[in-house]
Amino acid sequence: MAGIDRSGDHYAFVSVFMSLDYYVDYYRAVDMLKEEWPEVKVEILGPADYDIEATLATIDQTIAKGVDGLIVMPWGEDWLPTIQNAVDAGIPVIFLGVDFPNFPRLTYIGSSNFKMGVAGGEYIAERINYKGQVVVMRNPNLANVTERWEGFMSVMDRYPGIKVVADLDHGNDANVGAQQIVGIMQKFPDLAAIWTGDGIGGAAAPMGIREAGVKPGSVIIVGSDREDVLLASIEEGEISATVIQGGALEMYAAVKILDMYVHGTGPMASYDDGAAGVSLLPDVIYPKNLIITKENVKYFKRDYDD
Repeated sequence: MAGIDRSGDHYAFVSVFMSLDYYVDYYRAVDMLKEEWPEVKVEILGPADYDIEATLATIDQTIAKGVDGLIVMPWGEDWLPTIQNAVDAGIPVIFLGVDFPNFPRLTYIGSSNFKMGVAGGEYIAERINYKGQVVVMRNPNLANVTERWEGFMSVMDRYPGIKVVADLDHGNDANVGAQQIVGIMQKFPDLAAIWTGDGIGGAAAPMGIREAGVKPGSVIIVGSDREDVLLASIEEGEISATVIQGGALEMYAAVKILDMYVHGTGPMASYDDGAAGVSLLPDVIYPKNLIITKENVKYFKRDYDD
């Protein structure tokens, strides 16, 4: 909007596991924002690994800088006391990917993790003709993955011919997960499908199938997320599909909403929403879940020169 002085505006996203390919789409969104608003600073921060202590310290440091808005993907409820420090300091908070609706965040933007699980479950159920043995692999400690698992299991529970024979925790290590799959194939040689609730499981499952000496594609594998190794496995026919979120839209929309909040712009419900104590800013935005298969995977492979 013309006439708005955004010089000095500073927004920051903080999360964990920043080495994941998933965040490439966040960087793409930041590049788009820089083209529109070169005077606005948008940072993406956090450790490369699953270091919760370092992540919470980064959140505290970001709050101390006095950012205009904080964007967080909070992987657990134990993050909330630290994030509350931002709210107490008057900094608006937006959650991406994982929601805690009772927390006083401004907006949640992200796919419905429950619906992601449902989509994966329906895909598997149809592909195995609604009968057979199925294995789950996931990190059960992550709130978003747990929601996906709940969605997936809601589908499995509808079909009496399908039996979930194992719920595996890969411990954030694809090699550990692969060895678990080797053991599963020895115990259940007629296994029909594997559903993985996160990117690490998506890497582990086809690796385990290969190491078990099982023909690729003979066990239906459906993943979650958009890790590069997972997309490569879809191309090779080792994974049938993966269900993904709209990562680029999540980050882009978060900064746009924070900008409207900070500058008091955008459509209003009244003639002075600030004085009236109301806001039309959305409580929740759900980008669509998308399914990547061998037929469309080439359009989703990331171009790191872009």
